[in-house]
Amino acid sequence: MLSAQEFTRQLVNLSNQYRSDNLWVGNWRQNNWNDPDEMAEYIHFAYNLYEATAHNRLQLTLLGGTGIRKNEAYIKSFGVTGINGIQDDITKKYVRREVQKRHARSAIPATAADNPDREPARVRGGSILSETRWSPILNDSLILGAITARQQFAVAFTVSEQWAWDRMHAGKETRTSAIADKFGGSKTMINAWKQFLNSQQTMFFTGRTPRVFTRELLGLKFFGYKPEFSWNQLSFGPDSRATIRPDFQTYLRKLREVRFEAGDRARVTQEISTFLFGEQNALGANWT
Repeated sequence: MLSAQEFTRQLVNLSNQYRSDNLWVGNWRQNNWNDPDEMAEYIHFAYNLYEATAHNRLQLTLLGGTGIRKNEAYIKSFGVTGINGIQDDITKKYVRREVQKRHARSAIPATAADNPDREPARVRGGSILSETRWSPILNDSLILGAITARQQFAVAFTVSEQWAWDRMHAGKETRTSAIADKFGGSKTMINAWKQFLNSQQTMFFTGRTPRVFTRELLGLKFFGYKPEFSWNQLSFGPDSRATIRPDFQTYLRKLREVRFEAGDRARVTQEISTFLFGEQNALGANWT
């Protein structure tokens, strides 16, 4: 892991690049990261998240749209980060509700169970990003912390994405295809994912602007992760051959190399397509 000193040094040196590559953040909220004192706070919050993510008790980080941090079922199952405070009011409500339930269960443990809940499991320190004072710096800290710890990543669908998947592919998994998946994935299943992701342009872009999810996928590509497909999940695991050290300097340099900050949709789409399917043109043919 980066030490606190190295972490801070890198981000202080890269502050102007973060500002210039993400001009929208300076006007996004009342807090102004163009002010050096405000930027120092952003860096402090980012280090808290970086360190906490590297020690995530589930060793898993969920990726997806903003809806996943407002989904009560996901929060119950995977928890939120929340190391600096929780981002949305509805997320706070769901977290409080789940904390109360867990404390109630631990107060009267089910002694007949094999593993009765005598200590309530924490809801914070979990796998879904929800942080006050969000910024691209903080988001990159989540990804780099999890990569440094060689954790797994998985895509979590929003409700509308889950409906779209079910409309296209629910019930297509068979015993034969399930066996094929264990040995690298069947062609039918890979093509199903191509079809689905091609129908979900808004997972990757808002207009011409790449979404945060796309930035996260690029980070996994840059630092030696590989996709793992199944009929039930798209996840990502570390490639044992990866040699690139995960740090902010490398992340930003590689984002610029693919013209992410310039909103070069064609170039970014090719990078994501190559990462997921080994083909530059597997995604985006019908995107406008």
